[in-house]
Amino acid sequence: MKRENKKGGMEFDVTRRLFLKGAAALSGAMVLDPLLAYSAMKPKDFPTKPLNHIIPARAGGGFDRSSRVAAMAWEKNLGVPIKFSYLPGGSTLIGFNKMLTITDGYATSITSISMLYLAMEIQKPKFGWKDLAFVGTLIVDPNQIMVHKDAPWKDAREFIEAGRKAKTPLKISTSHPNANNTLAAVIFIKLSKINAEVVAFDGGSAARNALAGKHVDACCGPMFSALNVAGIVRGLVVFQDNNPVPHLWKGVQPAKEALDFDMPESQDAFAFFCPRAVVKRYPDRYKFLVDTFRETVESEEIKKLGQKSGMTPFLEYWSPEKCEKFVEDYDAVFKKYGYLMKK
Repeated sequence: MKRENKKGGMEFDVTRRLFLKGAAALSGAMVLDPLLAYSAMKPKDFPTKPLNHIIPARAGGGFDRSSRVAAMAWEKNLGVPIKFSYLPGGSTLIGFNKMLTITDGYATSITSISMLYLAMEIQKPKFGWKDLAFVGTLIVDPNQIMVHKDAPWKDAREFIEAGRKAKTPLKISTSHPNANNTLAAVIFIKLSKINAEVVAFDGGSAARNALAGKHVDACCGPMFSALNVAGIVRGLVVFQDNNPVPHLWKGVQPAKEALDFDMPESQDAFAFFCPRAVVKRYPDRYKFLVDTFRETVESEEIKKLGQKSGMTPFLEYWSPEKCEKFVEDYDAVFKKYGYLMKK
């Protein structure tokens, strides 16, 4: 997919060219993709001061907690501290606007790739994907359909059969009208042909609490984020090709096994970003950020640090290139089913 909208949106071919350009500057006549090199080689003049990690949300939330776990390990690989600042609002866009003004490699931010995609698609900010560079993912949190532990349906098939026969719509809660789990929920309703409607709340906790209190019939939301209610609710089907935590979410089947239709994968991939300008101005600094972040996410240390919060099973590093492919695939899904969110 190689296009750009009027607001500077999709331009995936630019990303690849910039990566290769940066690699060429690092390797002389031999052009190497910077995503392939594993060992992090520290530039002579970087970093010499703390990194500013911008949380585009309130303190204490999922982006903050997961970033702090990562920072404890990443600081050792970077050789400098990581300072946190908070700029909530605009579905992460306010924080990203600030990050884009710091183009020397000393600013990063975090968000769910799908959340950023939807915010950009709906709000049409002045910046686009051509202005952003992926550092890599920290965790990948797949969406699932959950029901109360006392619900009569044993598995996804029974839930769907009941939904197809329901005279009044089943209610499925989600975290926000424009959230990734809302898109997953409306696609699930459409493809399963059940009689159901989405009840979109203002926050994931509210959506999960509605299910825990039996105010809705089901909830569509991420596995990791819902661990706090795992004893009250249970999962039926996860929208990816495996259940990453069968010991925590017992009996949750992958969509390809549980469903009689092809359900698109739905994941919240928490990714770290920096401005695209860093790739062009300081390719060695960008490469160092990418390499040290990958080493961090794949390290034993971060696995130990993440155990307390239950984050460890969801740790998964995606390279910048794989993140771009995710955006392309997500764009195709949204172009096909995005209209359902407007109903």
